[in-house]
Amino acid sequence: MKCLGHIASLLLLFSCSGPDITLLVGTYTEGTASHGVYLCSLNTGTGKASMLSEAASWNPSFVIPVPGSMYAYGVNEFNDGRQGVSSYIVFGESVKLESTVPIPAGGEDPCNILYTGGAIVTSNYTGGTLSAFSLNEDGEIGPLTQMWSPLMSSVYPFEGPAHLHCAVLSPDGWYIFAADLGNDCIHRFELRNGSAPLGTATLAWRNTDEVKYGPRHLTFSADGRFAYLICELGDKLVCFSYDDGALTPIQILDAYSGAGNGSADIHLTPDGRFLYTSHRLKEDGIAIFSVDAETGRVTPVGYQHTGIHPRNFAITPDGRHLLCACRDSNCIEVYTINRRTGHLTKLSEISIPAPVCVHVL
Repeated sequence: MKCLGHIASLLLLFSCSGPDITLLVGTYTEGTASHGVYLCSLNTGTGKASMLSEAASWNPSFVIPVPGSMYAYGVNEFNDGRQGVSSYIVFGESVKLESTVPIPAGGEDPCNILYTGGAIVTSNYTGGTLSAFSLNEDGEIGPLTQMWSPLMSSVYPFEGPAHLHCAVLSPDGWYIFAADLGNDCIHRFELRNGSAPLGTATLAWRNTDEVKYGPRHLTFSADGRFAYLICELGDKLVCFSYDDGALTPIQILDAYSGAGNGSADIHLTPDGRFLYTSHRLKEDGIAIFSVDAETGRVTPVGYQHTGIHPRNFAITPDGRHLLCACRDSNCIEVYTINRRTGHLTKLSEISIPAPVCVHVL
């Protein structure tokens, strides 16, 4: 009987274990216990995590790994002259700060970064600009090559200050789309190869509702036919069809009922069946939507309450887990995804001071 009990325990342990994944985490350091960028390991079966390494850096609120390389890039989010971009080396179980390059005046509060191949592009919230930096052959950050503001364009007038919040590549590889919270719009740029990627700018979409939406983050479906925008100030979710640079709204709905005016992030599962959005300031949590593969329209199917101030979150490449960075709860919450319903079940927490973004390496 003891032998059978031992075998049963081993079988239970085996059934609960899963593959280990490595997470890259950006944080706020000002006024917190955080030291900068963290690298940790997570067992997706048990939810147990272990800290691997940390790299001291100031306010690295948004950090991205470059697939297939040892490089990662991140912003240093300040508006007092300390704003900048940093490069990191991620090798094995270690992360190391390599260099930091300042962003000049006009690039205050960088909050997002895009890798284009030959350059990195930061979205600067208070500065209301996009700034591009060249990359050397060895991956180090080179000089500033472009600084773009909506005020530089004569295509359309703007009434208020710009607040650029994210820039993403189009699935066809021809364009960069940038969400402008301040001007309630999405800008489109022709993507140029090399160190100056921001080509001709046009207006891709603008909110015409009397209520301000505040576009924040944009994501595309894997097949490239649809795009989804979460709007911070209006808590709106805007669904678009996409074709050759054109974004056409097909559905606009309340992303959740909490009315916190602090909606934050948006991601699709790899199979495209479910869409998730994060919400802060009131009824903090993750909204869950099912996606119609033919029409691109979504249907609300649930809401998962989370820790305090959920910002960025990530979905694992196998679509089985969602990792939510809860800034003011000082943890990353690990959820399993029900592959049939999309609902979330909390598995564990990873203790990290003031986490703002998380990526799976």
